[in-house]
Amino acid sequence: MKKLLWILCSTALATILITGCNTNKAENAAIQAAETYKNKEYNVAASDNLLSIESIEKRNEEMKPFFTENFSEKAIATRYTTLPVSVAHTHQASVTSENLKFTVLDQTDDWTDLKYTADLVLLDQENKESVRVPLEGILTLLLVDGKWLVQGDRFDNVAFQKLL
Repeated sequence: MKKLLWILCSTALATILITGCNTNKAENAAIQAAETYKNKEYNVAASDNLLSIESIEKRNEEMKPFFTENFSEKAIATRYTTLPVSVAHTHQASVTSENLKFTVLDQTDDWTDLKYTADLVLLDQENKESVRVPLEGILTLLLVDGKWLVQGDRFDNVAFQKLL
């Protein structure tokens, strides 16, 4: 009887450890995807033609691989993909991000909500910081064909409005 109890406890403990490791693996993969996406989104080099049709189309194509199909259509239609570009254009500056951090708010096997914080940094023509704005938001990612993709981004609209 003690042997059976020991086997059941060992099996339960092993299951908990394996599940925990898989959750951490999924969590880490989602955070890595979110970090790659946000770094791409918040890095814009200053240029004279940032808001040209060709530049915007190129930007949209660069961002599409990060999005679910549904969010891609919405992001392009609402010009969400061009927010950091518009900031760079308005300030005639390059845009980058620093101190990017993610916290898991909720997660299942195929979606996760991440709270993020970052500093959006504007750099002048000499690559010196001219403006620093703290941002925060909530990013929703879905697991699609083994890849974490952005399904929604409740970004810091107030911070962006101050910059535009």
